[in-house]
Amino acid sequence: MLSKEDRERVERRLQEERARALEALGDFDEQRAESLQERAGELNSYRLHQADLGTEAIDQETQFLLASGQGDRLYQIDDALRRLYDDPDSFGACRECGKTISIERLDVVPETDLCAVHANAAEG
Repeated sequence: MLSKEDRERVERRLQEERARALEALGDFDEQRAESLQERAGELNSYRLHQADLGTEAIDQETQFLLASGQGDRLYQIDDALRRLYDDPDSFGACRECGKTISIERLDVVPETDLCAVHANAAEG
């Protein structure tokens, strides 16, 4: 299992990643609010060419998908923090095989609950 120092290191990484995800979601909210404010000031959408409207729609959809991904990541990070706080001694064990997940892997993907072998198997 992970040492106390390694668990503290992973906790810091989780908190950093959580802050990044929240910031990204906040940026999305700000951009959406600005877009809605701009639209509220328009009398109609005829001033824009159809291609411009299409580009704007694609940009909005892309931003939504990115925000949705950040929301999913935030959920995973919160779940990892919950696991860490509820049972710190078993945190860092692969949910499939029970082996300790390497600290190098947890540095990159601190919210994971799978070792590299089982993560690759799940993706394949």
